[in-house]
Amino acid sequence: GLAADVQLPELETRTAILRRKAEADGIRVAPEVIDYIATNVKSNIRELEGSLIRLLAHAALHDREIDLPLAREVLKDLIKDIRITLNVEEIQRITCEFFEIPEDLVRARTRKREVVRARQVAMYFAKQFTEQSLKSIGLQFGGRDHSTVIHAINSVEDQIETDPRFREMISDLRGKLELHTR
Repeated sequence: GLAADVQLPELETRTAILRRKAEADGIRVAPEVIDYIATNVKSNIRELEGSLIRLLAHAALHDREIDLPLAREVLKDLIKDIRITLNVEEIQRITCEFFEIPEDLVRARTRKREVVRARQVAMYFAKQFTEQSLKSIGLQFGGRDHSTVIHAINSVEDQIETDPRFREMISDLRGKLELHTR
């Protein structure tokens, strides 16, 4: 017999497979959705195509447009969660770099507006990207209690709904955090 080294396909190959599968099914899928699937599903071709089929079926069944939020929602159990690789300290560091403030200030007692905003955003992402309790998150932000973390999360969510510039800024920071996990 012939010994053949069969390795997992590279990102470019996975992307091409997904594009071809979508074309063969006659469905237009946004490049960012294909990139999301190709970047996160690495195990084998069957699972890669299965992810796309699952997404297409869900979109057709619920009459929804195929976009990145739908892909994240539908494939969340197949795609390894980002929570595994990010911790609160990394979220604090990346958030402070983004807001251009010293990292120790998010753990300090200061109530300066720019520090409070960075602290609240970091708490918001800490709750989204880690599985830590509200109490544990608060302790890592200078010994704050769980109600402070709840207030921070609610403040960020309210501002996302009402302020388009803030929403865009949060989206940019989320992208940086997600890139850091790859």
